[in-house]
Amino acid sequence: MFQNIFPIFEAKRLLKKEMLENLRDFPRSLFYLQYQKYSDGILAGCDIRGSETGLTIFPGILCYKGLPYFLDKPCSVSCKAEGRQVYLKVHFWDKAVGNGGEEFFSRIIVEEEPPDGEQQLELGRFKLQPGARLRSEYVDFLDYETEYDTVNRIHVPYAAPEHPGIWPQICCCYAKELLKRRVTDPWDSAFCLDCLQLREAMPYEAVRAYLNTRLGQEQEYTNAQIYGGFKRILREAAGRGEEPERSRKKEGTLLML
Repeated sequence: MFQNIFPIFEAKRLLKKEMLENLRDFPRSLFYLQYQKYSDGILAGCDIRGSETGLTIFPGILCYKGLPYFLDKPCSVSCKAEGRQVYLKVHFWDKAVGNGGEEFFSRIIVEEEPPDGEQQLELGRFKLQPGARLRSEYVDFLDYETEYDTVNRIHVPYAAPEHPGIWPQICCCYAKELLKRRVTDPWDSAFCLDCLQLREAMPYEAVRAYLNTRLGQEQEYTNAQIYGGFKRILREAAGRGEEPERSRKKEGTLLML
């Protein structure tokens, strides 16, 4: 049966063990019920900001193997400016039992090795050149794949029903740029309006259905391929087969701040 049990905290009132256990388990039970079919990935927050010495990851929630992992306060990570691609990732430790409960811990690291899918989750990747500062603010849709001195989050998995999704901010930016081009296709209109209302990652199947319909194909997509599909539609909407010209930071150019 459906029920809601909550203890009453009053003077001279005895609290049953079952009442306290219900209070303890309520947040976890609520999370499991709401996100029980969600994939691994970022569920909320986890924004990144560059600094003179590295970067800072802001509070957020990760889903990993059905469990929520919380980052309650900003975490700063140092990184070397060597012009080589490195990965910002979370390494999850095995469950530990101690201090009267089960403990699930992780560690944020920056390494040149790609994430190990068994115990690690990517938060971003970048190539930071000597003398440059890492940036995580983007001027337009194409800027999300800028190669140097920019946090690339295209490949980062976001928690979504059944299958990881792409960063909601990318979908929102795509929708804003496409809507500037006098959209006439009903699929574009519907998809863009959904993107602008996103609070979590767009379900993968919705993105897949949209891209397959718009591009006239039938296939699965990685996050990189989703981004490429969006870029192709934007090119077509602009009325030319090449990427729109804009001022972009070319390879080997430093962004000095």
